[in-house]
Amino acid sequence: MDEDAEGPINAKQRERIGAGLDRMVASGRLTKEEADRLRGADGAGQFETAIRGIRVRHAGAKLAAAIEDGVLSQDDADAILDRLRSGEHSTAIRTHLGSLLPKGRSGSRRSDSGQPAVDRDGDTPA
Repeated sequence: MDEDAEGPINAKQRERIGAGLDRMVASGRLTKEEADRLRGADGAGQFETAIRGIRVRHAGAKLAAAIEDGVLSQDDADAILDRLRSGEHSTAIRTHLGSLLPKGRSGSRRSDSGQPAVDRDGDTPA
């Protein structure tokens, strides 16, 4: 892991995130299922696992757009997702993800059904 990787989410951060779940669902940043998983997390480990899944889904959307735009290869995207799945959430990864899309273009790809065009693991569907 990068030396600047963030540590586990502390109790104060969990409380802050928990307080904003309904707002995040309403804005489309979280699915209802993700919010329910966070609310039902029994301890820091389950909460961390739920947050990791959300990070992977968000990154998967940006990475899918970057692949489509020819900015990133599938192999590079897979490597980034693997790092996120393993728990890494370093400043370097966040900066790289933020640099992938031009301004005005969102990584939130939606399918015709309105669902994100990536699966729960952040992978692009086949």
